[in-house]
Amino acid sequence: MATRIIINGKEITNPLTRTLLILSAILITTLVTAGVIFILLPIIGIAVTLSIGFILVFFIASIVSMISLALMTFISSKYFGTTEFRIERIHRKRY
Repeated sequence: MATRIIINGKEITNPLTRTLLILSAILITTLVTAGVIFILLPIIGIAVTLSIGFILVFFIASIVSMISLALMTFISSKYFGTTEFRIERIHRKRY
């Protein structure tokens, strides 16, 4: 699987750094979700035990979605070859 992580125009090639970036993204997402659920749901009157259940459901769902995305990327790259997606600005100012 050819996943490219590019930060400020430079590609990250170190596998440890790539793994740490991915795990930190998962951790930040989990912390933001936990913060919102533990603050917002008790304010509107839902019990904290339900909040813990919601956090577990969201965490497990995000892990399963990442695994399925990686698996589908691997399968599609085996069938159709490597694919690269780029997002570029269409209307660039020309000076």
